[in-house]
Amino acid sequence: MIHISAPTDDIGIAVLAETARATATQHGGGAEAAALVVRLFAQDARKRHTVATPDAELHLAIGVDGTELSMELRDQGEPVNAPPPAVLALVELGLATAAHGGIDGHGNLLVARVPLPQHGRILDDEGLEIIPEDAPISEEPVELRRLEPDDAFALTRCIFRCYGWTYAVQDMYFPDRIAAAVESGKRIGAVAVTPDGEIAAHHGMSFVADGVVESGGAVTDPRFRGRNLMLQLFAINQGRSEELGIRSVMSRPVLTHGVTQRLALGRGSYVMGMFLDAAGPVQQVGFTDGMIDHRMSYGVTFQTYAPLEPATLSIPTRYQEIARHVLGATEYPLAIGEPQSGLEVPTTSVIGSSYDANKQAGVITVTTVGADLLVELDHILDQLRAAGAEMVLVYLPADQPALATVGAGLPSERLAYAAILPAFGELGNALILQWLRNPAVDDSQFSYGDDQYRVLTRMIIDQAIALGSQEASQRLRRARREQLLALLPDDSGS
Repeated sequence: MIHISAPTDDIGIAVLAETARATATQHGGGAEAAALVVRLFAQDARKRHTVATPDAELHLAIGVDGTELSMELRDQGEPVNAPPPAVLALVELGLATAAHGGIDGHGNLLVARVPLPQHGRILDDEGLEIIPEDAPISEEPVELRRLEPDDAFALTRCIFRCYGWTYAVQDMYFPDRIAAAVESGKRIGAVAVTPDGEIAAHHGMSFVADGVVESGGAVTDPRFRGRNLMLQLFAINQGRSEELGIRSVMSRPVLTHGVTQRLALGRGSYVMGMFLDAAGPVQQVGFTDGMIDHRMSYGVTFQTYAPLEPATLSIPTRYQEIARHVLGATEYPLAIGEPQSGLEVPTTSVIGSSYDANKQAGVITVTTVGADLLVELDHILDQLRAAGAEMVLVYLPADQPALATVGAGLPSERLAYAAILPAFGELGNALILQWLRNPAVDDSQFSYGDDQYRVLTRMIIDQAIALGSQEASQRLRRARREQLLALLPDDSGS
């Protein structure tokens, strides 16, 4: 990682941009995009340096992270809670893969990622065949072990043999991305490997917060099913929880496949919510008939490896019915408290946000609930919508009492319930809401593995539709009011 500081003047900005260009060139590509991103970041920071400070410099860290070039710009100007709109536009155009803006303990932090050539290297399917579901069962022995970076190409071949080009997690077709994630420790996994080095089954986990992993990437070659391989691979991963500091596991089974939902509801797991329209459409062999022409939706399950601390959550009133339904089905010592009056609420919220163009999805993370929460969220949502977001998740700290009162207006932003995630990293007990461009989510091809999924999905979709209808009604009332005002005589009496 290269670190460089420069003043906020034109010369300093040019130096930072040229550093980004040279670093990208050294690593094989993305030079112009990297230079442009850094220049836009720096120009935005300069505009926010409205008050003279002892540290008016910009601090750039740039280096390779997996298959992408990561650029982090820090400044001490006015607080930021989203990437500059111009950088979001670059993400939407595909010149950058993702962008983030927010503050941390050291000031403002803007982050963007530019793909390197290997980021786009995809599985070569020449000579590979999709194994039919009714293929004869193989008695070939397999070795069960941890996933290593060198297994990445074999893993992509296994996925292709099972699903062709239809697997829902598209990153799993890019071996360099898998290898880089395993090497960095962001992803762990376990595999069943045949004597000739082919992977017969895989179960993976990736870190999503401090001490929290997401379980997924479960796949078994049809010829090796019925041998309990998946449970054994899951046990290998679970056995590493203490070593890696894993305290809980979340899963996101697709709502078009009941079997994956039932697998996610293992011992001690609970359905905590749904992420609707969270990713682009994809064909699913064996799950649905042909191409799904709408976005993918997921259930959200959660399992803890250690008892949770008892807590009273601050949930805005509009979300309490669903939250009680969710928590009532668990054994978690979590209750919903009543809104408190007379609270001292910080003036300013602390918020960060990011956008992923591949998923057309945004994420907003609120770490401090301030009096300006609704104003700031409205501004960030507008930016993400303009960038092309079809879905936005908003993570909120439900342990902060101010959320129940300050957040009472969140439904007016068309934010519906998404999930509750206990002990979720720095947020603590988190309430997640979701904005959907199309609240009337198409559930015609959903296939439920359990009534818990069916009932909760319906409750969340109904709330999303109701909030969307409420906003439309408000717009219509304003329009009618303007029509009536236009009919009134003006001051001239005409």
